[in-house]
Amino acid sequence: MTVKEILKQTPIYTLYKGFMKTNLYKKYIKIKTAQKPFLNNVFATKYILNCLLIYITDPFVHGISNLHQNSWQCIEIAKAISKRGYNIDVAYYDNPNVKLQKKYDFIIGLIPRHIDIYSNFQNKNCIKVAYLTSSNLRFTSEEERKRIEDLEIRRGIKLLPRRQTQTIEKSIETFNACFFIGNEYNFKTYAEFKMPPVYYIKNNGYKLPFETDFSKKDAKKFLFLGSVGQVHKGLDLLLEIFERKPELELFICASISQEEDFENAFYKELYETPNIHTFGFVNVFSDKFKEISDQCAYLIFPSCAEGQAGSVSTAMSAGCIPIISKMCGFSEKEGILLDNCTIECIEKNIDEYSAKDNKWVVNNCKARVKIIEEDYSEQSFLKSINDALDGVLNAVKDNR
Repeated sequence: MTVKEILKQTPIYTLYKGFMKTNLYKKYIKIKTAQKPFLNNVFATKYILNCLLIYITDPFVHGISNLHQNSWQCIEIAKAISKRGYNIDVAYYDNPNVKLQKKYDFIIGLIPRHIDIYSNFQNKNCIKVAYLTSSNLRFTSEEERKRIEDLEIRRGIKLLPRRQTQTIEKSIETFNACFFIGNEYNFKTYAEFKMPPVYYIKNNGYKLPFETDFSKKDAKKFLFLGSVGQVHKGLDLLLEIFERKPELELFICASISQEEDFENAFYKELYETPNIHTFGFVNVFSDKFKEISDQCAYLIFPSCAEGQAGSVSTAMSAGCIPIISKMCGFSEKEGILLDNCTIECIEKNIDEYSAKDNKWVVNNCKARVKIIEEDYSEQSFLKSINDALDGVLNAVKDNR
């Protein structure tokens, strides 16, 4: 049997997991993480206590970007901890090559994962907080795998997974707390662990640099807004539905070009179907995004696993009503929650809400902007972070 024949018969998930163990993959990671420097005392403070933030480093080096909420959030987390008397060092969460030079009194970040740079650099009574921005990574990986297998059964298409990652480790049970961007529903995916106290963090929307023109909102126009992992996010399901519904329109703002296999498999739907408009990545602060979001009454986002999806809060900021999976981390008061993510269920909801009259659409679009302004503003994020920090610091103090 040739190598090509073996590859054809091997489940694509197995191939991907195997690739992650190769020297080629390890070399790629080494090159990638080498570009993420370790940042020492980012605010040049002179406190006695030290904190290690394991998250992203780009905002501290290149400034805040509006491409993702976490750019601004990361800076604000660091500021909030610093105000409580800590010098802040920052390490990139996926960099195993960081060489620490001091011991820490507070460690917070996207941990505990497969990379442990911190265990030998903790002072006595070091406070440890896991900052969780997604559902349980084991659950997330498994749900994407199921979606990919389902697509192969439906269409005979084998695609690479895009959202696979190393899993959370049992050591999370020893942490003082976890900060979770999500809600009680998707926090249940961590049920395999005896989790430390959880503090829920609000994922903020945006104050966009333009006013939404609600008069243009059309119940027959839907927005899909995502980044990487189109099958994970459910775009393949939407393409199959909208291809059969020429009276409706789907506007796609996602990083399609980063997934060549997906793009090739769905080329006809993406680029040759008149009622489906594919734009690729679109900056949400741009005139193009205003033009698109002004028309769309709805965000349609049947993702299989999230924390509290930034795509949802972003689209709501532009006055789009979310029709979303329960895993997106929002309540039924905030979005229209799908009972499940079968094509039949998604299509039923699309049909129902595309028939809504203009008055209903405008009122509900305006209501979503109000929800963002009142419950998912930057101030809401800051309050939830500060409340969480005070909660864990007071709990640790009381137990000593």
